[in-house]
Amino acid sequence: MGGGASQNAPPPFATRQALLVAPVRLALGAAGLIAAVAIDLSFATALAEAALGAGLTIFTLIAPGGRRRPARLRLPATEAPAVQSWWRTLAAAMFPSTYGVALLTGIALAFNRDLAAFLSGVLLGMGAVALVYALSMRP
Repeated sequence: MGGGASQNAPPPFATRQALLVAPVRLALGAAGLIAAVAIDLSFATALAEAALGAGLTIFTLIAPGGRRRPARLRLPATEAPAVQSWWRTLAAAMFPSTYGVALLTGIALAFNRDLAAFLSGVLLGMGAVALVYALSMRP
């Protein structure tokens, strides 16, 4: 009876990745939002656009059947990833989604502050989902 629950539990490595990447995503999202407001976007508009981006991202990430890890990428229960330093774990967890959205946010700041605020919301939504995942999986 005790073996089934441990097989469904997420590996500690995934929880560690989520705990490392969540604050970085939240900080990058907040920085993008602040930069959009500092350049020339009104706070109310930026907040509404960020809320829309975060809401759509959260919905997409938690929708039933939305994100499933392909079977070929799943680690067998007996095989655990090698322990890496925190910065390597963080770099791997940020690739490619966080890097890509942060880069697009930076580019959008030069051309379209509305899009930058929306993308900042995407980062905030990704960070919020990672934080909730990590905190809900801790023993």
